[in-house]
Amino acid sequence: MGHFSGRREIGGVYDRIADEFASARRRAWPSILELKGGRGFALDLGCGAGRNAAALASFGYCVVAADLSIGMLKAFRKRFARRGIVAVRCDLLHLPFREGAFDAVALVAVIHHIKGKGNRVRGMAEVRRVTKCGGRILVTAWSVLQARFMRRCISLIASPLRGGELGDLIVPWGKKGDRFYHLFTKRELEKTVSGSGFRIIKSYGERIRGRLPENWVVLAEKV
Repeated sequence: MGHFSGRREIGGVYDRIADEFASARRRAWPSILELKGGRGFALDLGCGAGRNAAALASFGYCVVAADLSIGMLKAFRKRFARRGIVAVRCDLLHLPFREGAFDAVALVAVIHHIKGKGNRVRGMAEVRRVTKCGGRILVTAWSVLQARFMRRCISLIASPLRGGELGDLIVPWGKKGDRFYHLFTKRELEKTVSGSGFRIIKSYGERIRGRLPENWVVLAEKV
């Protein structure tokens, strides 16, 4: 969401690119349909400009949209202020919601912005805490198999030598800032979800432009 020391930098980058990001990404992510058919309260974590939150509301959920970036929340309010969706600024690692508050939680293109396995484990523990027993979560993350990053494989492999993890990468948004990503293998994302107390319902790769999956998708329920 540098030499990244934490989530504050990610929030700052998305503050700067919010309007441009919102205009470039207007359609809901296809995998959000995995949460269709549920009911009750849904949380869209890392809501951005709100495209997935709006989809969840159209499915019939009462939706809370949360993001670390004030700029993204402002873009969200411009587009969806009249939809009755509640917008909240918060950090995934410290969610301001009570235990078992949500029937469904979406983390679309969020967890790959969290630096460090320990922080990702903490974030998923928070997700589990705010999800009802039997509630479902949808987690998507960028795949390490993306063809556009193959030429940067040395950087991906060398990251541990710089104090990071295998799969860590910095992706610029023009000249407005750098975004940290941890690119996942399918098995790594599955272990991140199942190791947090969720039972995986389905797991698959999403192809958008190329022959290899650009994203991994995991649908799971709290047990």
